[in-house]
This record gives sequence, C-alpha cells and structure tokens, in this order.
Amino acid sequence: MSARSRLAAMVLLMSAAFVTPVWSQEPSPAPPKLLTVELASGRKFTGFVDAKTNDQRLVLRFTRGTATLKRPIEWGRVVKATVDGQAIEPGKVRETAMAMRVEGPGFRVQGSGERGQGTGDREQEPGTGNQVPAELLPAPHVTSVTFDARLANWDWDVETDGLILEILPISADGYLTPTSGTAEIELFAPQKRSFDLVPLSGGDTLERVERWTRVVNVADFGVSGARLKLPFGAVHPEFDLDWIGVGLVHVRLVVPGDGVFDDSLDGLRIRPYAPLRDRYEMQTGRRFLPTERVGRHD
Repeated sequence: MSARSRLAAMVLLMSAAFVTPVWSQEPSPAPPKLLTVELASGRKFTGFVDAKTNDQRLVLRFTRGTATLKRPIEWGRVVKATVDGQAIEPGKVRETAMAMRVEGPGFRVQGSGERGQGTGDREQEPGTGNQVPAELLPAPHVTSVTFDARLANWDWDVETDGLILEILPISADGYLTPTSGTAEIELFAPQKRSFDLVPLSGGDTLERVERWTRVVNVADFGVSGARLKLPFGAVHPEFDLDWIGVGLVHVRLVVPGDGVFDDSLDGLRIRPYAPLRDRYEMQTGRRFLPTERVGRHD
C-alpha cells in the first residue's frame, strides 16, 4: 500500500471515531387535553375527560391536592365546550369528548376506537401531563355537610379519650368535596342534677359537655372525609358519672365563599356499654380494676 493510501485510510478511521451515531426516537406522546364545558345554568367546569364517560353522561375528573374528584354531567346540560380554548362545534361535543377519555394515574389516552384497538392508545408515565394547573381547577361548591362520629381511645391507658369525627362536605351532585374552612363541634348530653334545682325536668338537663373548633384544609381529606380528633376536656363521661352515657353531636362547617352548613347526630355513646363495670362500680365505688392503667383517677 502506498503512503498516500495509508494516509487516506487513517483519515477515514479517525473521522469514524468522532462520528456520533444518531438513534431514531419516537416523539413523546402528547399530554391529555383539558375540556371546558358550559352548562345551561351558566356554570363552567374544566378537567380531564374520565374513562367512565359514555353516551349518557360526561364525567370530568379534577385533582384537588391529593384528592381526585369526578363530576358526572348529563349531555343535555352542556351548551358549549372548548378544548384548550378552541371551541367545539355543538354537534361534535360528545364525539370529541369520547376521543379524549383518559384513565389515571398513568393515563391511557384513548383514540377514536375501543380500548386496545388501533394505534390511538398510548401509555404515559405517572406524573407526566396528568396534573391540572391550579388556576384551571374548578371549585365545586359545598351545599351541605354530613359526618360520622365514634368514641375512641388513642393512647396508652384503658379509658376512652374522646371522639373521632369524619366530616364530609357535599356538593350539589352528592359528591364529597374537599374544601378549606372552619369546623365547630359541640357535644351535648343529659346531666343528672339535684331534683330541687330542676324539678320540671325530673332532675335531668341537657347540657353542653364540650366544644371544639378545628381548621380543615383540602389536603386533610381522604376517601372518608377529613378526620378530626376531639379529646375530652374538663368533663370526661367515664369518670364524671352524673352525665348520661349518650349524647348529641352538632357540627357547623363554615366555608368561605360557600356558606355555613349544619348537621347533627343523636344517640352517640359517650361512655362505652360496660355492664360489668357498672356492677363493679356499684359494689366497690370504683369503675376500673386495680390492674388497669388509667390516665385519670376515678
């Protein structure tokens, strides 16, 4: 091989060493789009089209903090719709929404065909393109409140410590609506009094046992509502036996911008059913056994 040929071969090899291979990459799938609908009532909602959307109703999904909300809307209530600000022809709203259905997290974006058919289906990694910007999140209005309450023990001793209350703000459609506000809770129970003090009631009066105030935020809500721990204060029904063992709980939820909502629960046990303790107390004057640890003294 001549010197010129050897030089050309070396140049060719050196050029190949500095060439960066170019790999073909498929474009990343586009994130699911947001649908905005205006109802006959004038209200507007923006969210992802949930996979439960069908020919009977549109289902929009919203993310509020850690909670995921779904709002079903009858097609007949929709008067206008836009996708990312672009208006949809009235006759194509349902067809367009059906093509936008997504599942999450880890959304499956559906094309015009059924799931698993054609090339319109593609997976997205969780956390990519599935978050609604905060300014686009709708704010479902609270129209009522309900709650569940129970007697609970949450520390090292044997007596109960207070109430666990799960509060559920409800929208007009009957769905749990995480919100921010202030909850005011009152516990009432009959109290035995001297007959000469309250002769008309036969010695019993309905008195307030305790009152609590708690601030709730959207992040506090789970599938069963916002859980509140309400400890007994100066009055403890397991030690203050002049209080009858059942009570009434009244909840008032103040939601800025939505209003004030009340609910009550009657017949809640505030002292556990304990026939053996009742008998032991009649015999000894004590409600708890000597080997039981208690946080207070009976």
